[in-house]
Amino acid sequence: MKHKNFPPELKLGGVIVLLMVALTLISPRFLTVSNLTNVVWSVCIIGILSSGAIYPRITGGIDLSLGSMVALTGIIADLFMNHMNLNWLVAIVLTVVIGGLIGLFNGFIVAKIKVPAFVVTMAAKTYLYGVALVVSSGAMLAVLKPAPFVQIGIGRFLGLPNPIYIMVVLVLASQFLLKRTSFGRQVMAVGSNETAAKLSGVDPDRVRLISYAISGMTSAVGGVVLASLTQQIFAAAASGIELDVMTALVIGGTSAVGGNGSVIGGLLGAVMVAFIINGLNLLNVPAQFHPIVTGVVIILALLLNESNVKFNKIGIFRINRKSVGGNRG
Repeated sequence: MKHKNFPPELKLGGVIVLLMVALTLISPRFLTVSNLTNVVWSVCIIGILSSGAIYPRITGGIDLSLGSMVALTGIIADLFMNHMNLNWLVAIVLTVVIGGLIGLFNGFIVAKIKVPAFVVTMAAKTYLYGVALVVSSGAMLAVLKPAPFVQIGIGRFLGLPNPIYIMVVLVLASQFLLKRTSFGRQVMAVGSNETAAKLSGVDPDRVRLISYAISGMTSAVGGVVLASLTQQIFAAAASGIELDVMTALVIGGTSAVGGNGSVIGGLLGAVMVAFIINGLNLLNVPAQFHPIVTGVVIILALLLNESNVKFNKIGIFRINRKSVGGNRG
């Protein structure tokens, strides 16, 4: 009898449902609309960032500049609107473009100059933080206007915070790009076996350039949302958030060595960690124990994910030349 292989998102969703049932039985305060809304709201920035950061990760790289990128782009958006008096929509578009260009620059060094992604993005994390300090004069900038911009972060629609809608749209769009387009298949192929991908007509350098550009753009969106949500921005506003993003991706099924991943899985991973932390808070577990629990969850997720990768490695490259390379004319 053939064993049925369920999608990792479905498995993780099942785990989250069981976790919710357990937390509800332990603490009736858990399963309330306000509490669940607050939990999902708390992972909006992580969800937004993971929708783009997953692409470098699947190609076998990593983007460690996310936190500095978020802070810098939030500062840039504020300068465009409140110092250069640009329209808030124009400011957002320009900010996202700048984020994409910075990501493209990181991708160029990784893809063309062949410097390891860890080194490149760690350096980017440092120099972007420095640029953010210079541009903001080391100060905390208040982002109290324009009103439409502020409403992006604090406004609500149908009772739910606007950032949740932004996160869901980006996650669904990114999932479609990854799972339903030729580019998504190329990303998977490059991360699984770059040599085989080249033989199938894929240009790994081009895939990596686009991947890091996407990560830069979603980081800029995260910077815009964070600035409008907190109504303030400073150079260290998102320090360390890249670790939360990588944690969510790993728990969500993205392989630590590349070649496999899911955007929806990454979001579910972030929600799962948030539920665990929320449950610990409701149970009045001291905060110093929270990282221990999170660390154990990460290790278990890594063990499960890598065992699945090894089990499926033989069949992962059964992709024909047309489906990977697309129509090359």
